[in-house]
Amino acid sequence: MNQIGPLTPRDTGPITQVSVTEVSVETTGLMKEAPAPGQGTRLSKIALGSAVGALVLAPVFGLGVIPGILGMILGQIGRRSAPSGRVRSTVAVAISAVGLVISTAVLVFLTLPLSLAFLVSAGYILDN
Repeated sequence: MNQIGPLTPRDTGPITQVSVTEVSVETTGLMKEAPAPGQGTRLSKIALGSAVGALVLAPVFGLGVIPGILGMILGQIGRRSAPSGRVRSTVAVAISAVGLVISTAVLVFLTLPLSLAFLVSAGYILDN
C-alpha cells in the first residue's frame, strides 16, 4: 500500500509549456463599433459579371471576346479607383483573361475554319 506524503519536486528540466487559465479585461467608456466591410464598388461588380459572362460565352463560337475585353477594362479601372473593390476587380481581371484566351482559341480553331468552309462550299471564294 502506498503512503501519501509530502510532495517532492522532480527534476524535469526546463519549462516547455505554460498554460493560462483566466484572463480578465476591463474597459471604461464606450467601445467604437467596428466598421462594416466594404461591399466594393458598382464598377467591380459589373467587371466581375462581365468576366463570368465571358467565361460562359467562350465556347459559343468565341462570343466571349467582347465581354472579356469589357471585363478586363472595367476590372483595371476598378482596381485603381476604390480599395474596397480591389479583390473583386482583380478576380474579374483574372477570369476575363481566362475567358478571353478560351474565346480566342475557339474563334481561331473552330469558327473561322467553319466560316471558311461555308464560303468555299457556297462558291463565294475559290470559285473554279
